[in-house]
Amino acid sequence: MNKNIDLYEYINKWVSGFTAYPYYKIENNLDFISKLIAVHKKFNSISIIPSGSKRNRTDISYMEYLNVFLILEDTDNSTDTRKFKSSILELIKDNDLYSNKVNITSSTLILEYESEKIVLTPAFKNFDDNVEGALVTNTDGVNEIFYPKLDNKNFDKKEHDCGSNFVNLVKLFKHIFLTFSSEIKYINQLTPSIVEALVWNLPDEYFRFNNYDEAILKGIEYIYEMIASDDYMSLSEINDIKVLFSTRNNINRKETLKALYELKQFIRNNV
Repeated sequence: MNKNIDLYEYINKWVSGFTAYPYYKIENNLDFISKLIAVHKKFNSISIIPSGSKRNRTDISYMEYLNVFLILEDTDNSTDTRKFKSSILELIKDNDLYSNKVNITSSTLILEYESEKIVLTPAFKNFDDNVEGALVTNTDGVNEIFYPKLDNKNFDKKEHDCGSNFVNLVKLFKHIFLTFSSEIKYINQLTPSIVEALVWNLPDEYFRFNNYDEAILKGIEYIYEMIASDDYMSLSEINDIKVLFSTRNNINRKETLKALYELKQFIRNNV
């Protein structure tokens, strides 16, 4: 491992260089999607909901795409979204400009628009204990519930309560994990969405700081202790419903602890 990195300079370099993903670009993308699917026979009952890193202005990599849920309210009591996904794909394929700019995954459509990637997730509106979710069916016919509106609401509340330190700390954690992903084994299993959730799980007082390198070390300590404790199942995704250490996320708890320990030791030795 490279022992010559000045972590203090590294952290402050990224703090001073942060820029927010502009709202107007999200609005432009949503307007584009709206026009693209406007001829869908059930268009008036489709909600277009952005979510994830770019919506939250916490993206640091080109590979963090804008995620957009297309949530259909009028489902005719169906619980399989694959037909809805196919109808959205047909509309894109019928458009001469974008027919060859879409890739299909298990449950999403990845569309290229103005040198950006937009992940479209066709879904049905779903209610569970009066909480609105989005039901998505993959190619194997397996359904999963997502909560994009609740994700957005909870992220915005955390930012309101904790200020810019919350967003900055999310970005810093992403930068640091990305920087050491080749040196610290298994740290690359912490995807951008999981990193955001881990930082979101920090108590509000952890964002009242004046020194970023100290804040990062305290944050890693807290996350490490929580994952190592019997209470690790209380760590949740940002919607505060789904458990973070789940089969779906496929995070290896033991190996994550090893990676965090190595990172913690490196920071202690270099700050």
